[in-house]
Amino acid sequence: MNRIDRYILRQMITPLIFGTIVITLVVWLTQTLQRLELVIEHGEGIAAFIWLTLLIIPSLLVIVLPFAVFGATLYTLQRLHADSEISVMFAAGYSKLRIVSPVVIVAFAAALATLWINVDLMPRSYRELKRQVAEIRADLAAMALRAGEFTKFGDGFTVYVEQSLPNGAFRGLIVNDYRDPDDEETYMARYGLLRDTEDGPYLFLSDGNIQSYDRKTGAADIVVFEQTAVNVESLAPQRNGVQLEVTERYPHELFNPDMTNEWDRRNAGRLIAEGHARLASPFYPIAYVLLAAYALLGGPYSRRGYLTRIAVAVGAASGLRIAAFVAQSAAGENVALVWTLYALPIVPTFILFALLSDGFRGERAIARLRRQTRRRRRRKRFAVSGA
Repeated sequence: MNRIDRYILRQMITPLIFGTIVITLVVWLTQTLQRLELVIEHGEGIAAFIWLTLLIIPSLLVIVLPFAVFGATLYTLQRLHADSEISVMFAAGYSKLRIVSPVVIVAFAAALATLWINVDLMPRSYRELKRQVAEIRADLAAMALRAGEFTKFGDGFTVYVEQSLPNGAFRGLIVNDYRDPDDEETYMARYGLLRDTEDGPYLFLSDGNIQSYDRKTGAADIVVFEQTAVNVESLAPQRNGVQLEVTERYPHELFNPDMTNEWDRRNAGRLIAEGHARLASPFYPIAYVLLAAYALLGGPYSRRGYLTRIAVAVGAASGLRIAAFVAQSAAGENVALVWTLYALPIVPTFILFALLSDGFRGERAIARLRRQTRRRRRRKRFAVSGA
């Protein structure tokens, strides 16, 4: 990498970082309202709010990075054009691809970052987000249980505690569970502990009994227990057991749906399409960089500027991303169409590369002219010295 390459990189890095931060913050702010409501409602501090919102940033970067690289490339090349530095590079024998090679390096770095986010960071952050939200909701339930009061959670679930103990523990509990209209159960326990699990929040009871009443048959029953647990689904959203959301799954889980799971079986195509979309998205930064380069280097020099070309390039980049979302939806319905997810970024990349590569012929021609000029000068010097 020579001095000119480093100069172009320096010109690009600042707008790239600035654009990535600004766009991410704008999108991030639109996603924080729901988290803010959750934190305020559950009495958590600002640290919990910041951590919850930071966990959604990886999923935003997957969308933001290609456009940030695209915008930084447009800005950098436009600035080089305005300062006539592109013309100087062409005069020095630089081809179009040679000029854009530094920004292509940045595009490859963005592609690798996107791949890492898709296969590891994003599912890991979403799983942590789900765990944190579940803990906050469980903490709220524990806070809502006040000593000496009957507390109702949703329809058909009431809890009474005699005394609150540290760490979410209670003494002297009465739990009335009539969520099933045909089967009413009343739990009486000496001790209780509210904890969140992978299956949802549970109230763990010890040293007590269950009094059940079947409304259909009129039968009553009492069972003494040392330990038992009650699923407190009223305290949290329905989780469908240990069902993982699409965003929480790693690629191997997307490509191999659990066909014994009803949800996976019904959404197998969607899961597979999501897996291929994650592997295809790293190609977009490269395609976008070449698109921006062709918009500013592919046509003739214009003294009036390149606003029209830039507008067309922005429209093409936006259309390409919209087409990717449409293709992913179609592939979810018909897995045979997953090839379109790769074709959308890769085909334009090769086309743009071919359109920009015509500069190699010009570069060779200029180099040949330089050699011929040097030979003529040497001959003239020899002729003068001989005379």
